[in-house]
Amino acid sequence: MMNIEKELKVLLTKEQYNRLSREFEWEHTIEQRNHYFRCKNTKLFSSIRVRQIGERFFLQIKMPVSEEGALSVKKEFEKELSSVPPVILAGELKELTGADFADAVGMGELFTLRKTAMIGSCEVCLDKSEYLGRTDFEMELEYTGEYPTELVGRIEAFGISFDKPPVGKYARFIEAYKNM
Repeated sequence: MMNIEKELKVLLTKEQYNRLSREFEWEHTIEQRNHYFRCKNTKLFSSIRVRQIGERFFLQIKMPVSEEGALSVKKEFEKELSSVPPVILAGELKELTGADFADAVGMGELFTLRKTAMIGSCEVCLDKSEYLGRTDFEMELEYTGEYPTELVGRIEAFGISFDKPPVGKYARFIEAYKNM
């Protein structure tokens, strides 16, 4: 399965996270683990992961389409798996995306406590992530229709700006991995 994802991301301070946690009516809280993989074809993808939610596992590959400021547009490919493999074979990656990959090797995991709410046609996610001895905080706005101008204005009123390119969980994990 392939989707086009439009997403605004912004890293938060702990104080901003706590304030936003109180300001919105969160509908769900989800615990998820992202099991990340490395692959030689780094120009092809934004991330290769197996996302674990409860006892379900989803191979997810994100491939960049465009990026402008805090907005990133990606093709997202997904397939359910029965478990987290140590290696994802090139053939399976090609079958899912149509692109030529090398084998992808497991690197480690990132745990996220995610609060979610639907505000209009936008899914708002507030994340606290822990990985490789680090903790960070992030807000994501995922939408399919028009740019959520009103919602972005509401969030910017808290001193949060969406004007910088996003640094996603995968990129933050890789940076921490390299610095170990």
